[in-house]
Amino acid sequence: MILTLDVGNSGIVFCVAEEGERRLRFLLSSNRERSADEYAVMMELMLNSRGFSPDSAEGAIIASVVPQLTPVVCAAVERCSGRRPMVVGPGVKSGLNIRMDAPTELGGDLVAAAVAALDRYPLPCLVVDMGTATAIGVLDAHGSYIGGLICPGMALSGESLAHEASQLSEVSLEPPKRLIGKNTRDSIRSGVFYGAAAMLDGIIDRVEAELGAPASVVLTGDYAAALVPCCRRAGDMRVDEDLIMRGLWKIYQKNTFH
Repeated sequence: MILTLDVGNSGIVFCVAEEGERRLRFLLSSNRERSADEYAVMMELMLNSRGFSPDSAEGAIIASVVPQLTPVVCAAVERCSGRRPMVVGPGVKSGLNIRMDAPTELGGDLVAAAVAALDRYPLPCLVVDMGTATAIGVLDAHGSYIGGLICPGMALSGESLAHEASQLSEVSLEPPKRLIGKNTRDSIRSGVFYGAAAMLDGIIDRVEAELGAPASVVLTGDYAAALVPCCRRAGDMRVDEDLIMRGLWKIYQKNTFH
């Protein structure tokens, strides 16, 4: 059993993984003001409340796109479990062939997601991580990570509308009941969801044209399951909530000698 943590700009997905499968998952907010001790207490409480003993973990691994939080979360995990966590980055073997101008710039979450997708889905493959940003990674027919796209996330789009347009208010992002909204709130929801869906449909078409072959598509992250029904290509898409956790598990195994 290991602990996996995906540290994003909005939240931290904390999982207990065993044999590559999730046994526990909970979400903590990415609060840059919170101390390592506070995070450690929260982690321990969550684990204990579900019947898991923190010190029974054999290890831990972290993917982080928030440099300010990485050392804080590392310290919290060590205080909670007694294990020094591995952090995905330079010096950690992923087995992924990253063919980019600056491979070290690729976020640990995308590395982990791509590692899991490479193991579970047909190639070529588009890996879509829907967090604060919508990040799309491309695995070619040989399994190499050849690049991708980074777009504003759905929540960020909704917040930008509320902040920059004085007559529009911030709304909860719930799937719209219809395409054409009958009031301002529904119009915002429809615009955010169907705007993201149309963007994704169009990007998939263009990536496939550039690759010269059809691609499988796997989505993970906050709004993946809600967005897919809005897409024209929904039948070609798979939602995998545990994609990053599975990738972190595989990376941990590659770097651990038993």
